[in-house]
This record gives sequence, C-alpha cells and structure tokens, in this order.
Amino acid sequence: MHPTPALINDKSNAAKVVMDQVRAMEGASVGSRLATISMGMIASWLTHTETNQNPLIVWQLCQIVLNLTAIWTTLQLRQVPLSAENVIGRLRRSTLIPTCNGLLWSVGIMLMWATGNLEQQLLVIFFIVGISTGSLNTLKAYLPALFLFFIPCVGSVVLATICFHDQNSLIIALATTVYIIWSSGYGITAHRELINAMYKHYETVDLANKLQEQIEIAEAATQAKSRFLAAASHDMRQPMHALNLYLGALANFDIPSTARPVLTMVKECAQTMDEMFSALLDISQLDASILQPSLRIFSITSVFNKVHLEFSQQALAKGLSLRVAPCSAMIFSDPELVENILRNLVSNAIRYTKSGKILIGCRRTDHSIRIGVYDTGIGIAPAQQTTIFEEFYQVANRERNRSQGLGLGLAIVQRQARLLQAPLSIRSEIGRGSQFEIELPRSLLASAPVSVEHEPQRDPHNLNGALIVIVDDETIILNAARLLLEQWGCSVITANSGPEALSILATATRVPDAIICDHRLRFDETGVQVIAAVRNEFCSDIPAVLITGDTSPEQFKTITAAGLPVLHKPLQSQTLQAMLLKLLARENSQGEQQLAG
Repeated sequence: MHPTPALINDKSNAAKVVMDQVRAMEGASVGSRLATISMGMIASWLTHTETNQNPLIVWQLCQIVLNLTAIWTTLQLRQVPLSAENVIGRLRRSTLIPTCNGLLWSVGIMLMWATGNLEQQLLVIFFIVGISTGSLNTLKAYLPALFLFFIPCVGSVVLATICFHDQNSLIIALATTVYIIWSSGYGITAHRELINAMYKHYETVDLANKLQEQIEIAEAATQAKSRFLAAASHDMRQPMHALNLYLGALANFDIPSTARPVLTMVKECAQTMDEMFSALLDISQLDASILQPSLRIFSITSVFNKVHLEFSQQALAKGLSLRVAPCSAMIFSDPELVENILRNLVSNAIRYTKSGKILIGCRRTDHSIRIGVYDTGIGIAPAQQTTIFEEFYQVANRERNRSQGLGLGLAIVQRQARLLQAPLSIRSEIGRGSQFEIELPRSLLASAPVSVEHEPQRDPHNLNGALIVIVDDETIILNAARLLLEQWGCSVITANSGPEALSILATATRVPDAIICDHRLRFDETGVQVIAAVRNEFCSDIPAVLITGDTSPEQFKTITAAGLPVLHKPLQSQTLQAMLLKLLARENSQGEQQLAG
C-alpha cells in the first residue's frame, strides 16, 4: 500500500502505521549504511585485479559518498518531528537510498564477476547473500524499498551468469533464482507480520483508551449519583430530622390511650425512613473512603449477643427462631464493622425467611474464624449470587416494596468486608436457605497487646439545668429541638447563624454546657466555624456536636478533619440525648481531673 496525503491526514490506525514504517526505516538506516560501506570495501579488496582495480575504486567511492550522504540526511531528519506534512517525503527518501544502493551493487557485481573463476564467483555470491539477507530485516517495514534494493542486487548475479557465460553459469543462475523466490516470500511474510503487529498495537491502545473512557464515564456517573444523593437526601433529611424531634417530644406528653397505637405506627414509619437514610449514609461513607477500621482484639460472643438482643423480638414477631451458637473465640478486627456486617446479614435473613430458624455462629480454621449467618429462607439462585451485592438490588421484591428496605444491605456488607480485608462467601440453594460467611483472623495472629472490648456503663448524669446552644438555619428544627430539650430539663438558646448565637450569648451569665450545631448553614457558614467562634468567645473548649444531613464524599472529609463528634440527620431523640449525656459526662470528668491536679 502506497500512502497518500489523504491517508496520512487521516487519524485512523492506517496513518499511524505509515508513520511507524518511516520510523522503522530511518531507525535502521545508519547501521545498515555503515555495514554496506564495510562490505563493499572488503568485497572490492578481495576481488580486485589489474583489469578491474580502477573501476572498483570509482565504484567504492560512489558507494561511500552515497551511504555517508544517506547517514547525514537521516541524522538531520531525526531532529525534525515526524508529521503528516513530511511523512510522505521521508518515506520516499527512505525508498530512494536503497534503490540507488541496489543499482550500485548490481554494477559492482558486474565489475567483480570473474568468468571461469568459481572461487571468486562464490566469494561475490557470499557477499551478496549477506547484504541481501540483512536487507530483509532492515527494509521489511516497506516492501517497495525492500524489493527495489533486493531485486537489482541479487538479480545482477543472474545477469552476470548470462553476460559472462561459463560452465557453472546454469547452476549458479538456478540457485540464485531459487534464493530470490524464497527470500521474496520470506520478506513478504516478515512485512505482513510487522504491519499486523503495528495494527494490533494500535488496536490494543484504542481498546485501552475506550476502557479508560468507560471508566471515566462510570466514575462521572458515580460522582453524579453521589452529588444527587447528597443534595436530595440533605433536603429530605431536614423535615425528617424535625419530625423525629417532635415525635420524641410528643412521646413525653399525656396523650389518650387510643392515640398511642397511632403514635407507635408513626414512630415505626419514621424508624423505617431512618434506616433507609442510614443505609445511604453508610454507602456514601464507604465510597468516600472515610471509614477506616480500628483493629483490636475482642470477644466474638459479645458481638453475637448484641445482634441477638437487637433482632430477637423482630424474629419472634415473625415466628422465627433466632439462635446464637456459643463461641469462645477472640477476634482481631474492628468490632463495630463486624457488628454492622452481622446486623445487615441478620436483617436480610429475617426479611427473606418465612419460617424456620436463623443461626448466628462461627467455624474455626487453623488461623482464622469464619463467622456467619445461616437461615432456612427462600434461598438465592446461582445466577443472582453475584448481583445481590449490587446497590438497590433485592431478591423477591419486584414490586419495590420499601418496607423491605432499599436493597443496600448486602452492598454495604461487601464494602465493609473489603475494608476489613475479610473474604466474604455465600452458599445458597432455592428453597433451602442461605449461608453468608466472612473470614477474620484469630487473636493469636495479632502482635498487639490484648485489649478486650467491654460494654460501656451507662452514665448516670442527667441533663437537668444544662445550658445548650442550638444553631440551625431551619426554624422548624430549632423549635422541635427546643421543645425536646426543655422536656429534658435543659435551658436552651437557639439561633439561625453564628453571629446571631454570639449576639444572644453576649448577655449570657454562664458558659454553655454544650453546643449543637448544624454543619451547613446559610451564606457558606459552617458548623465548624460557629463552634470555633463560640469557644473563642468564652475562651473555653465547650463540648460540641455537629449535626449534618450531607452525604457527599467532600463533606465527609471536611467534617472528619474537624475532629468533632458527628450525628447524621435524621436522628432519633434518644440518640441526641445519649450524645449530650456523653459530652457532659466527659466535661465533668475533665473538670474533676483538673480539680484533683
């Protein structure tokens, strides 16, 4: 294929291959030219006689000039970038030099050929075979250049046998013809293999580029999904958060007994929505690489008991037997992540088990413990055993009944297992239940000192008389929080912004006991800034907690870097109460230590 300007200007792989052909031809040019000069000098010296000496000298000078010129031109061209504008000219130049060399060698062979002298004839053939064989490798990138050198160079041997006929001419002519045919076939094959390799290289590059594009598209889609979830869930969490606070306050009122079941049902609906938001939050945190495992040694039984206590009533209400198999093993892992994995697995087992039992247990291996949840539920078909770990996928929930959750439980389990570097496995059969297991290292593998987890004791401190500052740009949330905290015996200061809070606190007669602040306020103000300003105003490290409805990875990283405790909207009233008790208990403990000092 002879390249055309239209082909060179094209951005296809064919144009790229033509440029590679030029690079291959020019890359071998200097070495092959020096070899040609050396072979010519040796050949002319070995075959010179009194009759051909002067012509051979002239021939040798022509060859030296031609090849040195080719070398100099090549070195100059290598400093010029190869482009669509100059590639055709450089390819033609790469063809012209071998053509001139082939013709020059054909003249040299006629000068060196000695009629009737078989020894000298074989010596000439030896040099020609060496030079022509080398050309099969150095010029195979472009067939016109190869044959315009090879055919005149080797064909001149046949021409010499015809012009200077003797007793060996026929044999030499036939042998040379066979060599030409074989070498031509070899050259064509080598050329095709080289060109095919070039095309495959660019096809591989194209495929890699397409894969990279798909990866970038997928990453962009994931980021768009995260941004959508962050924006949508933040706006939905606000009223949900206020609703939870009002429900918490309403439970403390004396309402008619006939209304109690309605309140209970409303709280259950709110709890379901909380679980959905929590699942979205977990996914966002895991995707943002915010969560990092805190590895330590703990008793697996303590985790089993927590999960059993949480779900026993739920299983009983559905007529299921939820049992924990005794296990005395000590695990080296993150107890909170392990507990969360088991909670999701047990919740799934209860959801998809109509009758029978659910077992939480463990199996020992040489260096690890396989803990798992085993049920007698509906089972999972082999074709679904990989797709169940995809986000929003649910087995046997085609009607998308949201009372069965969002379908994020197993997606969270898989991400948390990866975070712990704990292999996750599933064995299941339709109608015969499922077995989910994760493999964790036993404590005997840990080099860290043993530090067994214990349940924290409930702090007896109450909130009576505590002065709490609440900052949120949503009035409905401020009103709900004030009502709830006042029922707990707190004095409450509410504000929509940091400056408003500082203005109100300017008349305060005491240092606030705690600050509750929304993270994202109006006019780009953040809860971190508000808390820092209040603390600076009183020159005191006032206990504080951030409340946020954000789920975006960027916000997670910002909040985590602040080093403040964080609660995520929507939250239950008891969760907020427990956090305030924890903050005030910590403050009292620090005050006692300072007095003792």
